Amino acid sequence: MATSGGEKSRPLRILMVRASFSTLGGAERDLLQVMRGASGRWSMGLATLELTQEAEDLLDGAIVKIYQPAKPHVWSNGALAEFSARTSRNAQKAWGQLNIPWDEYDAVHLTACKGTLEILPHVPARITVHYHCLEPPRWLYEDVLHRKPNGELKRPLWITKLIFTRQRRRDKAFIRQLINRPKSSISGNSLWIQRRIHEVYGLEMNESKTNGEPPKRDTTGRPLEATHVRPVVDLKHWPQEQDATEKQELSTVENIPDDYVVTVGRISHGKGTWESLRSLQGTNLSMVQIGGGDAKDRDDLIEEGARVGVPVVCMPRLSQPAMCGVIRGARAVVSHAHYEPFGLTPVEAMAVGTPALMVDEGGFNCTLSRVESGRLIPRADTAAWSNAYRDAKDPVLREAWAKAGRSYVEEYFSVNVQIEAMERILEWN
Repeated sequence: MATSGGEKSRPLRILMVRASFSTLGGAERDLLQVMRGASGRWSMGLATLELTQEAEDLLDGAIVKIYQPAKPHVWSNGALAEFSARTSRNAQKAWGQLNIPWDEYDAVHLTACKGTLEILPHVPARITVHYHCLEPPRWLYEDVLHRKPNGELKRPLWITKLIFTRQRRRDKAFIRQLINRPKSSISGNSLWIQRRIHEVYGLEMNESKTNGEPPKRDTTGRPLEATHVRPVVDLKHWPQEQDATEKQELSTVENIPDDYVVTVGRISHGKGTWESLRSLQGTNLSMVQIGGGDAKDRDDLIEEGARVGVPVVCMPRLSQPAMCGVIRGARAVVSHAHYEPFGLTPVEAMAVGTPALMVDEGGFNCTLSRVESGRLIPRADTAAWSNAYRDAKDPVLREAWAKAGRSYVEEYFSVNVQIEAMERILEWN
């Protein structure tokens, strides 16, 4: 731990843990950019069961010791694997087979992902553990991920609940194990998820908590409440003005419409992809979707777009500069996601001066409610969505939103903000 009496503290020795980086979505990018930002400030390791080359490249020279299996971890799939919680049990076994030098670390930072909490039984009792619960697993506690992109249920809900019974039990058992550890903590990535942790796991909820504020503890040091640590963006990767690299990368992207909005995230009901599409009816705007999806889901989305008169372009995987350019050139970035835990998308949009038009739910309230750089819009208010798309074209309003958004992101969502929040929650001072 940090020394006292005015001596210079030694670096925080922290092991970052995430089971998989395969999707390389917002949560993975957030963790990797914090590791880049803390390189040289912390002494870091990274334990993972699946680190893709693209994810490793995003470490961009950060000084990190990496612990991973010699052979790629194989994840179990199918209803039987889900019913038996085989994925969870196999992950727990795989973590035990990693040769992690625990004596080199004082703290462990776990980020929510299937298979991550399963490392907990292997973490020595002396080590401080922080679980960044980006959201209680939605596939266990909600129906939103068990619906087709058009909102139809994939199967009757009673079957879904039965399939995931053992996994819910294991998840709650790991959380009980966590909060029974002295010096442990659990945080959401927003006040919204702090509230969800209370609803799902029963920990107290205090909405006055500030970013990274440590939890109240009992006399043994065990946490009595949840807190939150919000994600951030690496502004180096989201420049205020287009640079030469972005211009060059953007020139290689095909099929960019003349006038369009962008929606970011895998095609799904959870991301509200079809609802965003339908909100564009009658606007003469096209929709650009970034984030992938199953081939059938892409075909169905494009077909639905043709039916309602909204051209759809599903982008391939884009480089960071190209994605930045596509978002910068959009009329707006839009999302109808269902109770998004936090939502980095509007923060990224604000960073490059593009209006953020988000459904008035979940974590988007934490992102947009304090800044005039877009709109929070009720899901079913079709007139409000149409008006917002029209307003987003106004050059004077766009300039005002862009100025307010960039300064807001710089103040509240720079990498150092999260680094300092994590140090506070680990009580490293």
